[in-house]
Amino acid sequence: MSEASLEVHVGLDDTDTDLEGCTTYLTFRILSRILSEVPEVFFLDYPLLIRLNPVIPFKTRGNAATSFSLRIPESNLDTIRKLVTTEFLNYLEVIKGGGVEPGLAFLHGKVPDELSKLYKKALTDYVHRDYVTKLINKFSEFIEVPLGYSRGLIGALAAIGASTTLTECTYEILVYRTRDNYSRERCVDEGSIKVMDKIFRNQTFLNYDYENNKPLIMPSGRNPVLLGIRGEDPETLVRALKTLNLCEGFEGWLIYKTNQALNAHHVEKHIEEFRPYQTGCVTGRVAENPSIRLGGDVLLKLSSLENEHSLWVVFFSETGLGKIARYLMKGDVIRVCGGGKWWEDLGLVIHGDLLEVIELVNEILKNPLCPRCSHRMKSAGKGKGWKCPACGYRASNLDKERVKISRRVAIGTYRPVDSAVKHLIMPQSRIGRRSVCNKPLISEWIYVHKGG
Repeated sequence: MSEASLEVHVGLDDTDTDLEGCTTYLTFRILSRILSEVPEVFFLDYPLLIRLNPVIPFKTRGNAATSFSLRIPESNLDTIRKLVTTEFLNYLEVIKGGGVEPGLAFLHGKVPDELSKLYKKALTDYVHRDYVTKLINKFSEFIEVPLGYSRGLIGALAAIGASTTLTECTYEILVYRTRDNYSRERCVDEGSIKVMDKIFRNQTFLNYDYENNKPLIMPSGRNPVLLGIRGEDPETLVRALKTLNLCEGFEGWLIYKTNQALNAHHVEKHIEEFRPYQTGCVTGRVAENPSIRLGGDVLLKLSSLENEHSLWVVFFSETGLGKIARYLMKGDVIRVCGGGKWWEDLGLVIHGDLLEVIELVNEILKNPLCPRCSHRMKSAGKGKGWKCPACGYRASNLDKERVKISRRVAIGTYRPVDSAVKHLIMPQSRIGRRSVCNKPLISEWIYVHKGG
């Protein structure tokens, strides 16, 4: 009689400090060990790389949590639990303390709907620690938290919840450096990145910023990631990687299924519903002409189409959206997506990462022209009619004139420039694409360099 199998899901979060460390790399280390030490394991899918709410104040540097799903003989459960926990703790020692509050969670069996709801909440809202504590207590028979309760458990469990929630995905292949190279400048031939982009541009995205002559596949800072190529299909990512000229050694690579570049955090809201530390999209009318702040940031007030509620919106200059928003005017109808933060002087302000211009004012009211000399008249005082400043002519029976105006902004949707696109935001190059989440595991979904 064959041994019963068990479905196991593992979630990790908050293992990167401001200086170093990376949750995706820790996941690579754990999966490498599982494959070499527990041959009976069966991976149910690609590991998940889940970006969470980008405006949460407690977020880590990359704001990413990971998870992976296995099917194992029940007799291997203790082995997997010990291997993962030991590797997790060892990594925290290597990076001198790890993240603020590292989280590790195991789930045995099917993923409950409550974890799917947690993922959606962690993507778009603030999640209180008590929310997760109650959830763990409710499913204490199936959820284990071997390192205790921490804020990192929010992301760890949310990443597990995402495994049954994602209906559309992108993929990313991450290549990891050898530790000796962490303090050195990353070495990937820039010309080969351009060649790769030319060949695979229709199946990958955000490889190179041609406007600023800057590669976009390499992160900055002291962390284990050499490069990451994002795209629609795992096999294509491996082929794209193999066209690059890497001029430094690497430890291996891992392909992740992700929620990146999908605008997954853009949920529709009413203006009066928006709160600080939430993400979403609101539609409203520009309440007053925008103001341009020092440095080129553009600030405007947006009022509800249905009631008296309003809030502020800012478009930062580096996104490129300020170049559009500065030409909006009072009365225009727009849709704005982004994250809400609290400003001491203004209250709730949406940091805009997408601007849709829906309706533009195309005429304005101007004072009437003088019937005698054709100069524009001025008010003679409340209830006193009009007076011409040129010839002195007065009139009380003239109405304001409707004048057609030309606008320097057009109806349409505007997105950040590539260099300012954050993880969750859909870049211009992905518009019209759709990538399904049921791609089978390929043989090269993980590669560990011998001796790595």
